[in-house]
Amino acid sequence: MRFPFSILFIAGIFLVFSCKKNQRYRPEKGVSYALNEQRKKSIDSIHYAIELDIPSGKNERIKGKERISFNLNSLDSALVLDFSTDSSHVISVQSNGKAIAYEFVNQHIVIESASLVKGRNEVFIEFVAGDLSLNRSEEYLYTLFVPDRASTCFPLFDQPNLKATYALTLKTPANWEAVSNGSLQYKRSENGRNIYRFNKTQPISSYLFAFAAGKFFKTVKTVGGREMTMYYRETDTVKVRKNSDEVFSLHAKALSWLENYTSVSYPFEKFDFVLIPSFQYGGMEHPGSVFYNESSLFLDENASVNKKLSRASVIAHESAHMWFGDLVTMDWFNDVWLKEVFANFMAAKIVHPSFPEINHRLRFLLAHYPGAYEVDRSAGTNPVLQELGNLKNAGTLYGAIIYLKAPVVMQHLELKIGEKRMQESLREYLKTFAYGNARWDDLIRIIDRKTPQNISDWSAVWVKTPGMPAYDLVRKGGKMQVVQEIDPVSGRIWQQPLAVKWTTGKSYRDTAFTFTDKQVKTFDVQPETLVFPNFDGVSYGYFKMDTASKADFIQNYNQVADTVRQNPVFRGAMLVNSWEAFLRENGPSSEKFVNDIFTILPKEENPLLVDYLLSNMQTVWWTFLEPEERSILQNKAERVLWDLLEKTSDKGIKTSYFRAFKNVALTPDGLQKLELLWNEKLVVKDLVLSEDDKISLACELALKGSGDNDPIFNKQLENTGNPDRKAKLKFVIPSLSKNIAERNAFFESLKKPENREKEAWVLEALAYLHHPLRAKSAIPYLRPSLDMLQEIQLTGDIFFPTRWVHTIYAGHHSGEAAAIVQDFLRDNPEYPFYLKNKVLQATDILNRAVKLQRDAEPEK
Repeated sequence: MRFPFSILFIAGIFLVFSCKKNQRYRPEKGVSYALNEQRKKSIDSIHYAIELDIPSGKNERIKGKERISFNLNSLDSALVLDFSTDSSHVISVQSNGKAIAYEFVNQHIVIESASLVKGRNEVFIEFVAGDLSLNRSEEYLYTLFVPDRASTCFPLFDQPNLKATYALTLKTPANWEAVSNGSLQYKRSENGRNIYRFNKTQPISSYLFAFAAGKFFKTVKTVGGREMTMYYRETDTVKVRKNSDEVFSLHAKALSWLENYTSVSYPFEKFDFVLIPSFQYGGMEHPGSVFYNESSLFLDENASVNKKLSRASVIAHESAHMWFGDLVTMDWFNDVWLKEVFANFMAAKIVHPSFPEINHRLRFLLAHYPGAYEVDRSAGTNPVLQELGNLKNAGTLYGAIIYLKAPVVMQHLELKIGEKRMQESLREYLKTFAYGNARWDDLIRIIDRKTPQNISDWSAVWVKTPGMPAYDLVRKGGKMQVVQEIDPVSGRIWQQPLAVKWTTGKSYRDTAFTFTDKQVKTFDVQPETLVFPNFDGVSYGYFKMDTASKADFIQNYNQVADTVRQNPVFRGAMLVNSWEAFLRENGPSSEKFVNDIFTILPKEENPLLVDYLLSNMQTVWWTFLEPEERSILQNKAERVLWDLLEKTSDKGIKTSYFRAFKNVALTPDGLQKLELLWNEKLVVKDLVLSEDDKISLACELALKGSGDNDPIFNKQLENTGNPDRKAKLKFVIPSLSKNIAERNAFFESLKKPENREKEAWVLEALAYLHHPLRAKSAIPYLRPSLDMLQEIQLTGDIFFPTRWVHTIYAGHHSGEAAAIVQDFLRDNPEYPFYLKNKVLQATDILNRAVKLQRDAEPEK
């Protein structure tokens, strides 16, 4: 849908852009919706020819030249180019071959219409590139221009619906490789430097333009008739060799599947990918030059099935973006979820053939529902389709609702209209809007023409309103009512199917409903009936279970004689229900919840469910248990986890148990085991520890041990061969210091943006700084960290603000920490709502922990 502006605002747009030629126009910072609309109507057929001269030193300036050619349909207003730096970065501007006057206003180059002509124009600009999105290291750099960061590097029209072609020339140090969206036209050496010239791209949005350059290794392979090049930094040749074939194969399978499903051939000239250490995301879908987090694709030898699935999923996700996001792009960034939901939705379909042994219904349930609930149960929840007034705030739209809830919504849509109709609709969507832009409502109109159902009404609830439904089970005589609880949005019915499994004696029966226009569904039951709502894990919401049913589920978990309980989807759905109940209700106690998990774990062999149980156990362990409660359970926890670590024959599950044990170990015996593993004096059969594992062990020993940290870190630095991992460890070490003054100094250093450039490093350091064992000493960092959030949103990448606030609060569970958030929000009543929501989302678990602690306190 179009962004809902008031009549007054629309009138403002008219007044702004109907100015006379001689009047001065002063655009606001960023790209406002008004500027977006005006430029979309007046500018088309854009081409950028860009040349950048990259010096060998990280701190040296990058000089650039660019020629921008475009059609201008009207001379009614000034031309506005976006350049989010300061005026000193602009060296000269020419229009149609002549030097011209221009204004630099609020990070825009404004050219009066008198210097332009109606029709074809050419603007030539010499500039110094901005560094904000160049991610420069001493040995390499890479761009990240999503959502509106291309303008931090060079001048352009930085909005998604002004697609353009790009021709890039890079001058680099002699020993550097370079890659971009277009194929390499030529490479030559000149005066001890390399010159790379890349072919013109197909029309793409500005946030998809990309390049990387530096000391990269590269491998070229042809798989399924498609040549691909992989660029990487990993120095462990054994790891590279063991992962390389699978990485190429997964790409080839994903691209082939997508061509078949969409009936559209791969829409870009070539397909290369770059693996980058500590990359901010799992991947980024630049056409022809996909970027990945290197550790996501180069897996350790004992990688769990979850890790392997995650790798396959991120490859499928980024491959799907070539069609959904790159070929057809959202018109305005409020529809950014549209490209992400298709990528995740398709990724779930794509990975099925590669993992026939995996229960993919369970995988989809655990990969999407719990993470989406984490936001939807909070006071900071938001709709799937959000409002956006300026692209400078577009990064705040990203989060679990887009990546996790939206695929559930899309799955429900496919169930509603059928797989064949969904595929037909998506094929029409891609062909109609190829190399152009579209909105969610454009797809809904296509679907509505193909089905008698009113998909627009369904969409109005699921896509355009926030939150999640809650369902209660109410016994009335011999009847059981499934009731959608009173909704905060008046009259809203969450149209969806709901399956309930219930007992009659020792047997089970199923009842399926479809909630459409009624909030209550009824079926006959006996007084002793046990009821398990949403047993197939399809419906979305909070499903209350009575005490007897919850107790029976735990007591008879995975009973061999019970085919229902042997179904991993049933177990997964009930575990999700149990977790939601724990967070929302006053029982069971945190101690009982952990004990229940320790009871269940020896009975569970499904790696997806083991990982889910271990994740919940660790959250309760550090966030909901008081130190004295952990002390009581400490020996049991270490004994259970270590026994399971030794006994399991599944290498992936063994790694999961190792990492859980490492996380909770605190007794002298537990820490000795960690040290012996780190020193390689203790060997556990089939447990292979990677260099990352060794570094993590060193950090845990430094955090939890009572001795001097220097010998540990000196040895680990000496043993770390990979230069990127060594650099990260050096950065993190001060956050683990036993000297609080050193930790304070490290935190103070993060107030400077240049010290936050490696965001993954910062987040790892923050996790140690705010570890629950250090939570009390970290309290003084909380308010300053919140005060920094607006600046972090402007200087960091799209996920950094969310990860920043989540990481600083993940280790806290005290009333004092919760009060700091409340005071901050009270003191800032006009705080931007999109950042306020991030704070509320990140502190939801903290607030629930504090509430459970208070509820558990005896009355005085």
